[in-house]
Amino acid sequence: ASQVGTCKAVVSTQSTGKTSLDILLPASSSSAPAMVTLRKLGLGVAGLALVTALSGAFVAGLDAGLVYNSYPKFADQWIPSDLLSFAPTWRNFFENTTTVQFDHRILGHSLLVGICVLWFMSRPLVLPKRAGYAANALMGMGWMQVGLGVSTLLLHVPTWLAAMHQQGSLILLTLATWLHHELGSKKIKLFKK
Repeated sequence: ASQVGTCKAVVSTQSTGKTSLDILLPASSSSAPAMVTLRKLGLGVAGLALVTALSGAFVAGLDAGLVYNSYPKFADQWIPSDLLSFAPTWRNFFENTTTVQFDHRILGHSLLVGICVLWFMSRPLVLPKRAGYAANALMGMGWMQVGLGVSTLLLHVPTWLAAMHQQGSLILLTLATWLHHELGSKKIKLFKK
């Protein structure tokens, strides 16, 4: 999991603190109140995408996808009985397959909600063309990633589908980073006419 996190951090930032998009697609900044809110939410979505991908690395590493192959419940329970069965409690978040899968599901659902909120908040605004493309692509990929995750779980983790789900996390993180860049660097009109 640490290698995955390091790789994703290196891909999304450089030693200068700028993303590669800042170098390849430089643009001016906007301080419109609507953009500030969207920019903050976009950063939150990108951060949550990274944390969710890291939790997915724990799911893959522990084969936690093989434990409960039901959705949305965990074997007819909303909260599994063995969620915090290890002592000390903090070990559950790294070593207990049930807790790791539960965390990944909660993070995935939270990420999808964040993406949907960001997308709906961006609809009444006149975004720059690339920002609109990025918002739409992120929305579509968010739903696709959840579909891939649920399908992987219900089909008992076939390797090809699990690999697609892992690649989907990279695409989702890339799109979230791109959208945050576009929201933070373009001047926009406040509302459509």
